[in-house]
Amino acid sequence: MRKYGVEDGDILMAEVSEAKVKAGAKTKPVKWESQLSTTVATAFGCRKIFVQELKAGYWTFIGCGPAAEIATYAYTVLMRQLRKARSEYQQTHCKRLVPASRTRRADLFCEAWVAGVRRQIEAFAGTQANEEALEVYMAKEYPDLGTLVPRDRQAGKSLRDGDVNARAAGWNAGRKATLNHGVDNKPLAIGQ
Repeated sequence: MRKYGVEDGDILMAEVSEAKVKAGAKTKPVKWESQLSTTVATAFGCRKIFVQELKAGYWTFIGCGPAAEIATYAYTVLMRQLRKARSEYQQTHCKRLVPASRTRRADLFCEAWVAGVRRQIEAFAGTQANEEALEVYMAKEYPDLGTLVPRDRQAGKSLRDGDVNARAAGWNAGRKATLNHGVDNKPLAIGQ
C-alpha cells in the first residue's frame, strides 16, 4: 500500500458509486421534491446532494455497491407517480382556485404524499449503508459541500380547511405508491 500510495480510505471508497437523476428545479428545488429525494436516499442507505450543471439541476445519490443506481430508479418511479397524483388532485379538487392557491394545495398534497410513502419505501428497500465508506468518500470528493435549503411555499401561512383535506388526500395517495422489483418484474405494492 505504501509503494503505490494507497490508504485505508481509498480502499473503503472503492465500493462507493454515484448515480444522478434530473431534478424538477434548476437551482432550488421545492420542499416536497427534496423530501422525496431524502426519503429515497435514506431508505437505500445513500447520501444525496443537489448539483447544478449547466441549465439543469440533478439529484446525485451516493451509495455503496448498487445502492445509488437503485435509489435513482426508485426516485424516478416515485417522482413519476407523485407528479401524476399531483396533476389528478389539482384537476379534481382545485378547479375553482386561483393559481397561487392551486399551487399551495398541490404542494401540501405532495408533502403529505411523501410522508405517506416514507415507511413503505424504507421497508421495501431494507438496505444497510456502509457509513464509514460514505463518510470517507464525501470528505474526499465533496469537502466544501454546502447545505440545501429547499423552497418552502408554505412558510408563514396558516392552514385552512381545504389545506387539511389536501394533506389527507396526499397521505392516502402516497400509501398506494408502487415499485417493481427489477429481477422478476412483479408489481409490489409498497403500501401493503
